[in-house]
Parts: sequence; C-alpha cells; structure tokens
Amino acid sequence: MKIAICVAARDLVHAGFALSLAKIAKTIDCELLLNLGTVIPQQRNQLIKEALEKQCSHILWLDSDMHLPENTALQLLKHDKEIVAASYSTRMPPYQSVAFTDSNDLSLRLNESTGLHKVWAVGMGCMLVNTKVYEYLDWPWHQYIEHKESQSIMGEDIYFCKNANDAGFDIYIDATLSKNVAHYGTKSFKL
Repeated sequence: MKIAICVAARDLVHAGFALSLAKIAKTIDCELLLNLGTVIPQQRNQLIKEALEKQCSHILWLDSDMHLPENTALQLLKHDKEIVAASYSTRMPPYQSVAFTDSNDLSLRLNESTGLHKVWAVGMGCMLVNTKVYEYLDWPWHQYIEHKESQSIMGEDIYFCKNANDAGFDIYIDATLSKNVAHYGTKSFKL
C-alpha cells in the first residue's frame, strides 16, 4: 500500500500545516505530491494523474490551510472505506461543519462528535480516497459547476462527492478525528 499525499495549493502554505504534513508523512509509506496554481479543480485532476502513474493505492487529500493530527492517515486508513474524511469548520460565520448530510437540503450538516457517519458530501481539506474510485469515475474528476437558477457555484470537492455518490460510492466522516482538525483563517486585530 502506497499513499499519495496530495496538496493543491496557491503560492504559500501555513506554517502549522507544514508541521502537520511533516508529522503525517513520517507515519506512512507515501509520495508527497504538491501542485501550485490558482485553479483548484485543474490542480486536483493533475495530482490524481500523478498518483495513478505512481501506482498509489490511495490519495490523502490535504488542504494547505488545515491543522491535522499526526495520526490522520492511519486513523482514516483503519476504516477501510473507499472514501473517508474528517470534517472541519467553515472559516467564515456562521461557523459550521463542511459535511453535508442531504443532497436536497445543503443546510443540513453533520454535527456528530464521535464515530463514523455516512454523509452526502464533504469538503476535501482532509479526505482519503482509494484510487480505484478515480479509475471508475469519468474525467474530469473535479470541476466547478455553475447553477444559473440559484446563482451559485458547486465547488470541485462537492462535484466529486456528487459523482461518487451517483456511482454508488459511500462517503464517511470520522467524527472523532474531526474534533482534532482545524481550519486556518486570517483575522485582523485592532487596539
């Protein structure tokens, strides 16, 4: 088993993320793949191609604005699921989980604090995917979709989850691990 740790980043990563990444990488046999750019779906698609070329069995997606425990990869692997993730908070108010439980009502979010739970979709800041999923799904695996009626855009992570669900793959959240995952943001301070 070889895991590709894939990070699609802009030009900088948080120092705390770099420390998390170093600690996680030393716990598993892995290929560290980093793609710098500004078009996240394109970056994710390229990282998948690289992981498949390197014959990796899994991809551990980590966003460069996350704080993660050292045992993240091992904890997700032990569930033996095709797609399993940790949830985390949005960076803007109202602060809420990025794990969605119902495709017809995106206001419904997972709020469990322990155990393994099936969800409809989740942000990919911390997600383990068996590479067989990508071999089964059609390319592009990630893209943005515009919804003209609601004047909104479906992100590349939710697009992936929707397609995975449609293809019969279940998506799980490790709520216990999620309690120890943090989403870095920026904040201004005044006197």
